[in-house]
Amino acid sequence: MRSLPVACLAFVATACATSRATINSYVDPNYSKGSIHSLAVFPIRNGRFAPSEAQQINREMSQAIHERAPTLRLMSSAEAIRILSDSGLADRWAVFLDNYVSSGVPDANALRRVGQVLGVDAILQGEIVNVFQQDGSYGGNKGTTRVTVRLTMLDAHAAKLLWEASSDGLRTSATTIGAAPPIIEAVELAVHSLLNALPL
Repeated sequence: MRSLPVACLAFVATACATSRATINSYVDPNYSKGSIHSLAVFPIRNGRFAPSEAQQINREMSQAIHERAPTLRLMSSAEAIRILSDSGLADRWAVFLDNYVSSGVPDANALRRVGQVLGVDAILQGEIVNVFQQDGSYGGNKGTTRVTVRLTMLDAHAAKLLWEASSDGLRTSATTIGAAPPIIEAVELAVHSLLNALPL
């Protein structure tokens, strides 16, 4: 009789982890691919990352965008933040984002001003919308981490939404006794899915 729990434990220990991402998106009907020649990429908001993880995500985003649109002039998140800070516009951008998230309507004056200071056609802003984590339990579910990430691309001249998409990144542990996977792993899945859908 003692062999049954051991057999069950062996089965649990060899189970597979799950990784997947889904996506929902919107594109402005008047937007044409290739119409953007310069893009500022801002860091993902509400990220629970270590500094090295945040840099990793930012670097992966920039590399993926460059591969999709090699002629696009890309402004890194570090450079965009530095320019806004030096121009005294960091707080205005933060307020703009808070208001945009709650209303869905961009402040045209603020967006144009930020675009002028950065000298770009469009701005890409990411945000973590939702995070769910649960450790696995004996006889229960596997350790699970689910993260919803939204990317928004805004026209800095016309001050309007060009593209927006959200993706759920899901990671589970290999066993039911495993801890919830790190948030960064689910975020990377979601971001990868979003960047593949970016209309550049």
